[in-house]
Amino acid sequence: MLYAITASLFFSIFTFIAKYVISRKMSSFISFVYMQGILIVVLFPVMTYLLVPSEIFLPPAEVIPYAYVSGVTSIIAYLLMYYGLSRYDASLAVPVLGVKPVFVIPLSFFLLNEFYGYDTVLWILVAMVGAIMTTWDETVGIRRLFSLKNKALLIFSASALLYAAGNIAVKPAMRLVSSFNFLIWRELGWFGTLLVLSPVLFREGDWECLKGEWRRALVVVLLAIIAQYFAYVLMFYSLGFSVQISEGLSGSQGIFAAAMGFLLSKTRSLMALERHGNRIYLVRMLGALMIMFGIYNLSYSFDQTVS
Repeated sequence: MLYAITASLFFSIFTFIAKYVISRKMSSFISFVYMQGILIVVLFPVMTYLLVPSEIFLPPAEVIPYAYVSGVTSIIAYLLMYYGLSRYDASLAVPVLGVKPVFVIPLSFFLLNEFYGYDTVLWILVAMVGAIMTTWDETVGIRRLFSLKNKALLIFSASALLYAAGNIAVKPAMRLVSSFNFLIWRELGWFGTLLVLSPVLFREGDWECLKGEWRRALVVVLLAIIAQYFAYVLMFYSLGFSVQISEGLSGSQGIFAAAMGFLLSKTRSLMALERHGNRIYLVRMLGALMIMFGIYNLSYSFDQTVS
């Protein structure tokens, strides 16, 4: 339980730092992705070696497909998330990204014709209403909030769907290697996919941005990567122990994000990139609580039905 909650805290911190980089340090989120990728393939193995040297080894061949499936879905999810962060609040993004488990049940129904009871439908609705609530601010009317014009909800929900697909590969991989070792090979798959996509994604303007802005962004990006590293290691470890508990408590990231957004908005910090009235943050906190409550009960119902 503690691992999953701590992972959620680190993911929230990482997302707020990423928002700061995209808004204040680098003019292209694509450049940020490539800078992040280059540093990750260097720093993740180094950090793992410093913490647990015994975890630096070639994994069994069976792990490689899981690492690449998780890495490929993750990079696409990141691109969507960073695009969303270039336009919307971090305290909005993080709770919606926490609805990952919501997509497992519908996929099982449509692809496998498996139905897990009406109580699971109820908890999905609770979580999704909570997600919708977290996308509200002063510029969004009620009709738009509950419509397809709610682009923030669509972008971050799509990213959550891809994260959920990638997490499916984590559980079987944890039976073969540790979270530390899997993370290294997963991120190599992540970066390899990014390189393959370079002709489509990386334009001349992005290259100029990377060359001209990497120095001033370096320290902050390093902080983001450290937070990201511990978010992943702790979550992968937790998933290997219990998917139900890990996915259920992953909704706590929205609570951390709503609290961080509120507290930062009351300061003059450069990290305070969003400022809303107390009512907005109250609604986002209530939405985040609904997401956590819905996802935890959904994960529990799913686990009970399967077992």
